[in-house]
Amino acid sequence: MSTGVESWSAESIAKMDALYPFVGSEVLLTIIGVVVWIGWHIWQIMAENAGYDEQVAKLQGNLPKAVSGD
Repeated sequence: MSTGVESWSAESIAKMDALYPFVGSEVLLTIIGVVVWIGWHIWQIMAENAGYDEQVAKLQGNLPKAVSGD
């Protein structure tokens, strides 16, 4: 398996490009990652709010009693 390095002279190292896959796709992958991250946060907030609203509806205004343990 070749890495593309045939000699370690200063001239060949200076001419060498990146040696990793998907070179040039960093910006696109970063944008996709940020969009997914923000989308996850939005989904998480909506899911937590739905659970909170369900619990509040279950209490039917008896939150002070539930908190005090009555």
